[in-house]
Amino acid sequence: MKSEQVFDLESQRVLLQDMNIRLKQSFQIAHQPLQKLEQQRYSHESKTNSTYQNTLISRKHRRRTFLGILIIVPILLVSVFSSDLTSSFVNDNDVMKSGYVIQNLKGDTIDTFHSWDIPKERTLYIDIVNPTVIDNDKVQIIRDAILSEKTVSLDDSLFHKAISGSQSTYFLGWGGALKQASQTPTKFTIPTSFSINEGSTNGDITIILSTLESPDGYSGFTRSVVENNQILKSTITIYKADQLSSAELETITRHEFGHAVGLIHSSDPYDLMHSTIETNYPFISNCDISAITHLYDGNANDKAVCEI
Repeated sequence: MKSEQVFDLESQRVLLQDMNIRLKQSFQIAHQPLQKLEQQRYSHESKTNSTYQNTLISRKHRRRTFLGILIIVPILLVSVFSSDLTSSFVNDNDVMKSGYVIQNLKGDTIDTFHSWDIPKERTLYIDIVNPTVIDNDKVQIIRDAILSEKTVSLDDSLFHKAISGSQSTYFLGWGGALKQASQTPTKFTIPTSFSINEGSTNGDITIILSTLESPDGYSGFTRSVVENNQILKSTITIYKADQLSSAELETITRHEFGHAVGLIHSSDPYDLMHSTIETNYPFISNCDISAITHLYDGNANDKAVCEI
């Protein structure tokens, strides 16, 4: 076996020598400096090795060099693609996920996050990004879920809170709910004035209408930039916006805007601000309004208790 390998190597050496001779004849001028360097290297190595051994060593060295290049290149490629993949998932790892365990106290609770700290009469500017992915009537639905002051009275038995016959008032938009909350004096000003624009991204609150699917299976998420326990900017992303029905879009917008003004999640599965929206009546409840007044009275990172 060893003799066959030696014969094979010798045959390859002869072939390579023949090819080198032809190449040198064709490109004699261009290869003269390389030839001199090669001769100098062989001359230096011949002090301790035979010419044949040096040829094998040279060949092995070149082979190791070539294999080294093959190994290094994939490593570089993996590094580049890993960096791209990591950066593409950084924003997703930073979002607030709905992984809260909430204890019932006297009744259902709503977790509070941070509040806006704005002067009185200050308008919060809201930008809708990619409005063209949905119809104009659905853009209006987003506006109504934020600005509407309309209310609806519903029987408490629908929410399993009381026997049939008692009624509670629910708001269809945050405009009316926040104005109701602002009737109670609070440490920080509750925002009640909003201006909605389409296309820009410079607003206080940005609503991104995405046609993509959330890698975590969410219909939407809200991320807020906070400094000194005060919200500076909130960004809402609504996934697969072009595939949502009007009712779904309205519900998701209403829920995520609750996050944008400082609420997290309710322990009540029938409440709009529950982590998974299960109710057939996803409107803004008195409990949500109480949570807003509790939050803006300086109770960040706390629980607002909804008395039953």
